[in-house]
Amino acid sequence: MKRVFLIIILLVPAILGFSQNYLTLKGRITDKKNGEAVSFAHIGVCEKGIGTVSNLNGEFALKIPPYLINDTLCISSIGYKTFRSTYETLKKINPLVIKLEPQTSVLQDVIILDEAITGKRVLEKAVNRIPRNCSTQPFELEGFYRDYLKKDNEYISFLEAAITVQDMGYNSPESRSRIRIDQLRFSDNYKDNYYKYLHKDKDDTIKEVLEGESAFYYGNEFSNMRYHNPVRNRNESVPFLGVFSNFYQSSYQFDIAYYTYVDEEEVYVIKFKPNELYKYHHVQADGEIYIRVSDYAILKFNYNFYVAKFGDKKKWYELNLEYREHAGKMFLNYISYVNYFKIYTGFEISELYQYREFFVTDIHYPDFEAIPKSEDIDKSVPLHEQDAPNDVDFWTDYNVIIEKPLKE
Repeated sequence: MKRVFLIIILLVPAILGFSQNYLTLKGRITDKKNGEAVSFAHIGVCEKGIGTVSNLNGEFALKIPPYLINDTLCISSIGYKTFRSTYETLKKINPLVIKLEPQTSVLQDVIILDEAITGKRVLEKAVNRIPRNCSTQPFELEGFYRDYLKKDNEYISFLEAAITVQDMGYNSPESRSRIRIDQLRFSDNYKDNYYKYLHKDKDDTIKEVLEGESAFYYGNEFSNMRYHNPVRNRNESVPFLGVFSNFYQSSYQFDIAYYTYVDEEEVYVIKFKPNELYKYHHVQADGEIYIRVSDYAILKFNYNFYVAKFGDKKKWYELNLEYREHAGKMFLNYISYVNYFKIYTGFEISELYQYREFFVTDIHYPDFEAIPKSEDIDKSVPLHEQDAPNDVDFWTDYNVIIEKPLKE
């Protein structure tokens, strides 16, 4: 069986080397208090656009150009104190395990007793302030996109791309955004699995999703993922959540669980779950929203949806969002979603998980050069059918989210 590797990372210890003069630092990030992995932590050069994020196991691989060797590296995650060090210091540690110190506090009595401050009211203010906190003017995001499938707990195919998004602003519909694929690569079997599991012709009467969130869609994978962002598309109905601008009025119960800190600023952590009146024994949902106290900016959003059948509980859907500040506005930093589905293809019944994620490596605002219309992708065409370059040297020095080997 041929093996396709996104990044060869079969061990956690720090391995440092050069790739076309780039310096590479590999390691793992954990919680200093409980030793658990810290997922989606940002690792990069402080105040520079170069960086990456840790994977679900807290592992990372950061590549930086030699001229930044003396710059300070920042490792940060919402709810933890920012860790700062240098490449020269960290490269001497083997294995490299960076322990982030939690920064959380219980709610002060004055907040608990103030009936005006509730999770629902905080969320209402946060939603209403999205146009003020996020940019309503055009901006550009550069980042790394990954799409992969797991069947019976085995990776079966993947697609990766370096993508530039030019968004016309949060008061403009997502459809007006321009998207350019700067680099694209995918496993040899990606097309076969795409049409086997993720695509259904209109005249196909055999293929059927038996349970889970349907993976069938028309258009390209990246635009479909962006549609799942409730903050960006607050006035549209997004999967599972509905219209986010009215989310605080939904059948969920919103509780301020505690507050934490981001860059020394207080942040509400609001946990939500279905109201007792709307709970069903076979369906469960929960999530968290991190909202900055000073201006009600949304920093992080997590949503999970579960279904239990005959004692077997499965997560059908998970969405994760993170935002970060740049030039006085909040911009997307990371988005991912996972959906489970069981499908009958006409030949077999298979259980699959589809993963999609996008990590923003650089933000350009307010000035950037517009993507020519000729380079804007056709949003009705799948990514693997788009005309895009695949430069081996580019991927050698590009910061990606590391993952385990894929098989095909």
